[in-house]
Amino acid sequence: MTDVLGLVAVLPASAGACCTVGAWRPGRAVDVVAAITMVAAMADGLLTPRVLPGAAWFLVLVVLAVALAAVDRSQRNGARADRSARLHAALGLLVMGAMGVGMSHDGSMPGMHDHGGPVAATWAVVLAGLTAGYLVLTVAEVRGCLRERERAQERGRRRAGMLPLLETVTMGTAVVVMAVGMLS
Repeated sequence: MTDVLGLVAVLPASAGACCTVGAWRPGRAVDVVAAITMVAAMADGLLTPRVLPGAAWFLVLVVLAVALAAVDRSQRNGARADRSARLHAALGLLVMGAMGVGMSHDGSMPGMHDHGGPVAATWAVVLAGLTAGYLVLTVAEVRGCLRERERAQERGRRRAGMLPLLETVTMGTAVVVMAVGMLS
């Protein structure tokens, strides 16, 4: 069941990555690399044998999350919506990486799958906190996207951008599906 839900989670994550690529503009290359890498990490989790162990993917995603934050800080003149979207993307990388480690049984994290062990319990608490924080931020980001669409339509723009909203919703959906997979 976990493998099926993992596969199901890759679908909205892939759609979210397509939205990131579709909304690309100069200075946002790290966003595209991060989105594609996250989908690759999720897809690799479905393979046996894996290309990289879960812990290695987690480290790659952490580095990309830091890169997103660093790029955001270097582009201080960006809109609040862009900063919020970058925070959402960076936290999403951390959540998906942590879930990938939690769902992997490749031995890359000793003690992770000793049911009831201290490493597994600590990881579960950290993951629950990351996931809850990410989903709260997802709801806030969706509300922000909807407000931005309303403002754009009030200014006479018929085709207010849907990609940021779709990206946020699809990534939130992927996290929910992965969380359900971890609980089952």
